[in-house]
Amino acid sequence: MKTYIALLRGINVSGKNTIKMEVLNQLCSDLNLLNVQTYIQSGNIIFQSEELNAAVISHQLKQAILDSLELNIPVLTLDLDTFKSIVLSNPFTQEEELKQLYITFYNHSSLLVDVTAITAKKAPEELLHISNTACYLVANIGYGKTKITNTLIENKLKVTATTRNYRTCLKLIELAQG
Repeated sequence: MKTYIALLRGINVSGKNTIKMEVLNQLCSDLNLLNVQTYIQSGNIIFQSEELNAAVISHQLKQAILDSLELNIPVLTLDLDTFKSIVLSNPFTQEEELKQLYITFYNHSSLLVDVTAITAKKAPEELLHISNTACYLVANIGYGKTKITNTLIENKLKVTATTRNYRTCLKLIELAQG
């Protein structure tokens, strides 16, 4: 039995792609996912499964949401060890940096083909590190104002991506570890 964290992109934002957490919990239970917990309303799910392939779980969750709710929602599922490794590989360590840190997770490793197109969009006061598994952004101008968006990252790195703030990532790890 493995512990996983699934990240849904773009739900419950500005009244779009609304999914109640009770409904999400039920969909997960219907897929035989165990010990399901959701965290805040933005599509963070912690669960356990016998399935060893995270991509299979992502596909099943995405299809269940599409079939039940008619919403086409990208789902990224990572086992707990992989999620932790990505979060703890963050190169920014100062307290002020961590307060403004956002981690963009990819659905698969990126070949980092067009990093300069992303770094060119960075504001001078922002800090940015791009790896083949995640993008780490210290959004000192505010995340709502940055030009380093999911769409930019997806288009330039040819991945599906979703972003969480550092505090949320730490809380997901804490909840997953029980």
